[in-house]
Amino acid sequence: MSMVESMIKPELLSHGTIECSDIAATRRFLTEFLGIDVVRPLPEAQYLWKGGPWSVVCVCVEDAEAKDQGPQNRFKLSVASAAEVDAARAAALAQKDAYGIRVVEPVEERAGVRSFKLQDLNKHWWEITSATQRHYDDIFAKGDARPRS
Repeated sequence: MSMVESMIKPELLSHGTIECSDIAATRRFLTEFLGIDVVRPLPEAQYLWKGGPWSVVCVCVEDAEAKDQGPQNRFKLSVASAAEVDAARAAALAQKDAYGIRVVEPVEERAGVRSFKLQDLNKHWWEITSATQRHYDDIFAKGDARPRS
């Protein structure tokens, strides 16, 4: 963790924001394909959540196209096993047209973590991974990497 004293003292990171051009089709993809919980408290926005204190607000930009993002800007969803990663990729390939999935990348494996990326109908990237909470706990416990010499 950071040893620097911050100027702002936030109590939590509440949400980030993404865009969509078709709120109904986006909700269908998020709930039926990705399994994300969605509520629509405003006519122009829906909230995405999968437990924890953090959510994503999806704002509809009707009559416009959502901005293109590169795969380095992605959301990561963890599943229970490497086999579930493979099953999710097979489902993405099979349901590509039904959900407007633009790209399904090959499966990768690094340090025992299996994953693949896909780009949705709104040009957002998602990574389905077998990384567990322990994986992230270990990353933060180790702290910053040392600069390469």
